[in-house]
Amino acid sequence: MDNKNQKIPEVQPRDWITIGTGMGVNAVVCQINKPGNVEVVYLDGSRAINEDAIWKNEHWEFKKQGPCGGYADNYQRLSDFVAILRRGRYR
Repeated sequence: MDNKNQKIPEVQPRDWITIGTGMGVNAVVCQINKPGNVEVVYLDGSRAINEDAIWKNEHWEFKKQGPCGGYADNYQRLSDFVAILRRGRYR
């Protein structure tokens, strides 16, 4: 199924989204590549990771299977988003 028949949620940089179904992975939107395709940061243990996510089958999922992200702490452009991420979703 593609995104043509799906209502893609509107998100902005600094918004929190959940990647996957069930408990999922909490992530902060960093950049909108195009509707339904975003760059996010999330925590893997204590490491902040940046990776692309897409809206597919009525939920957000990582664009590629397997570890495909970078270490977000290494990118100055992501520092504000990593700070939001480290403060936590419900603070």
